[in-house]
Amino acid sequence: MKPFFLLSCFILCVFSATCFAQSIQQHNRLLPVLDKTKSYPPKKIEFDIVVTYVPLETSHGVLLDGACRLRYISNEKFVLSDEIRGDVFIFNKDGKILSSFNQKGGLGYSFLTFLAYDEKRNKLFILDHITKKIFVYSENGTLLCSFKTPQNTHIVEIYNFDDNTLLAFDEDINGSDQPTKPYVYIAKNDGKIIDHVNIEVGKVNPTRMEGVGKDGASSLWITHYGIPDNCKFGNDFILANKSMDTVYILKQNKMLIPLFTQTPSVHSEHPTAASVGMMSNRFLKICVASYDLEESKKAYEKGVRWRPKFRFFVLDMNLGEFFEDSDRGNFTVHKVDIPKNQSVELMQAINLVNSYKSGRLKNGLKKEVSSKLDIGDNPVIEIKKFK
Repeated sequence: MKPFFLLSCFILCVFSATCFAQSIQQHNRLLPVLDKTKSYPPKKIEFDIVVTYVPLETSHGVLLDGACRLRYISNEKFVLSDEIRGDVFIFNKDGKILSSFNQKGGLGYSFLTFLAYDEKRNKLFILDHITKKIFVYSENGTLLCSFKTPQNTHIVEIYNFDDNTLLAFDEDINGSDQPTKPYVYIAKNDGKIIDHVNIEVGKVNPTRMEGVGKDGASSLWITHYGIPDNCKFGNDFILANKSMDTVYILKQNKMLIPLFTQTPSVHSEHPTAASVGMMSNRFLKICVASYDLEESKKAYEKGVRWRPKFRFFVLDMNLGEFFEDSDRGNFTVHKVDIPKNQSVELMQAINLVNSYKSGRLKNGLKKEVSSKLDIGDNPVIEIKKFK
């Protein structure tokens, strides 16, 4: 009876989530509204999870900087990149290095702004926002081709959409008062626009502002609001940015479904923005963060680091209700292409070693992995799969 019961529960969760998406698509009045000024009852979600730890291979030729970020995870591979240094690393499911390269400079990219990986064709698409180009590489770092991003766009993120298409996020970091469609499909072979996602924003909020420093020189204040923004779970894309109030899910068949909207508006005087950092069959984990440029400017003028405020919520899609997240964002991911019903964390070896030596680690498997590490080793990937 137990296997049948578990299967029935799983089917019910999937069915409920599907019905939720269909109902809000058909009846806009049912769209949940997150009031970011309101207090909600707390909720701690007890997930039934399987945890796996994958230490990434360390060698003299393969050393990951602390700024290296996970961009892609599947059942077979991990892809990581370093925006500043320009490094790209591909590991297999056991953490063994398959390939690494750095084509920064020369005929390559000048800045690794974003990376999309097509595992089916073993191709990497690297966006360079400085030269406004996309470079296509094989897994071993051979340049296959490159092309300009579409004219009159400001592409800042790209994602692998299907065999022939990239999904691109078009955002002018200086802001704009002109209506724009921020999500665009572009061809993988030449970067030309194929179509737009049917989302339009009336204005684009700036990511930076210009001011005058103490010496009279021009200065820029850049907001690092650190919310997950756009993510990809399986074949589902979560579309969220600081210029639109509604958060959407984009399906592989290009169906666009609103998940929830937020108030006050992202265009208010002291703006905050919501985004999704985890999606299971029933729950969405939501992060709300400030991106108030004026506050950033004030902190800069005082010579201190700006620390935006964060709040964490849970949307129960079965109930259509919001709760405060008692785990404060646990299980969330940041701008990554990841399978459904999973979360991932890149854990630095030095932190694991220090925690192990101080006796702070309670998880037996985590302790075992940490006991074999040196402080100079590459990170360990922690994968949590929700049953």
